[in-house]
Amino acid sequence: MKAIEIFRQKTVLKHKDVNRLGIFEVAIFKIPTSIHYPEGIKYRAWLSENGKTIFGFDNHKPKGPHLHIGDSEIGYVFRGIKELREDAFAMIEKAGFLYEK
Repeated sequence: MKAIEIFRQKTVLKHKDVNRLGIFEVAIFKIPTSIHYPEGIKYRAWLSENGKTIFGFDNHKPKGPHLHIGDSEIGYVFRGIKELREDAFAMIEKAGFLYEK
């Protein structure tokens, strides 16, 4: 089975500070389950500003689920697509960007 795109979106977000813009990208795919992808989902949800990462969730192998915050990485527990969406919206808000759900 090839990867099946479930959702893809790229959006320009305004910051609470009027002169700042960010780009938020989400891509979610259904893939065969494996050791590296036990849920059968591959994803990334990324917010950047001026080419620099503000935050990014992804689960590429061999690292598995993790969260980028600036140049740092920490573990992330993937609980499902709905929860990933909620976590991304919380991070967008925390970073001061505006996103209409």
